[in-house]
Amino acid sequence: MRRGGIIWGAVLLLAGILLLLENLGYLAGLGVSVWQILWPLAFIAVGIWILVGSRLGGRVETETLSLPLEGATEAEIRVDYGAGELRIEGGSTELLDGTFESGVEHTLQHRDERAILRLRSPSVVVWPWGWSPGTTRRWRLRLNDRIPMILSVHSGASDCRLNLEQLNVTRLDIESGASSLDVTLPAQAGETDVRVSTGAASMNMRVPEGVAARIRVAGALSSTHVDRARFPRQDDIYMSPDYDTAANRVNIRVDTGVGSISID
Repeated sequence: MRRGGIIWGAVLLLAGILLLLENLGYLAGLGVSVWQILWPLAFIAVGIWILVGSRLGGRVETETLSLPLEGATEAEIRVDYGAGELRIEGGSTELLDGTFESGVEHTLQHRDERAILRLRSPSVVVWPWGWSPGTTRRWRLRLNDRIPMILSVHSGASDCRLNLEQLNVTRLDIESGASSLDVTLPAQAGETDVRVSTGAASMNMRVPEGVAARIRVAGALSSTHVDRARFPRQDDIYMSPDYDTAANRVNIRVDTGVGSISID
């Protein structure tokens, strides 16, 4: 049996036992909900999975990629990433430049003045989320600061750090499985729509000073912290007092399964 099957099978078995014990009332004296125990188990499993991979992994090839603007004045970039470490930031004078451990596949099209780029992990294994513990994967991407862009990030069991503060991202879509997310939103992009959908995730999201925000978080099994001094709560929405008139603002919607969410 594959190690991944053993690890996730053990997690599911333990989750079922804990739910049964709670339903029977045996956990009432602990003073905690079983869901406060379950979501950290997912991260423990991911950690074990990645540690196994780091011990089994052999020599890793690193690929570099640099893609010119070729006259593009806007971009649509989609990143389909499996598991590992993903870093995205600004600072490129090209459309994109970066380094990719374990390789990358990409397609680039130009429609009028829009560049449409898709990056994806090579399809060489069939483990959950498209990654094998024998493979180390680290991607470091730098994107162009000047042109407006739509950015989509789809990841599995991963550690993702997206520093978008200097980027002109007008729409950000994130879909992830069991992951750790650290996101800094654009500071001067005008208006940015942000949509985040996660399974078992820990997410820290920062809204730069001077940027207004409207925030909605859905996830009954998640622990949520929003800076209410900056974003007072109004019913089920957290919103800056000057949101409607702000020159730079973000509209955030987070849908999460199990995890912790922090927005400040």
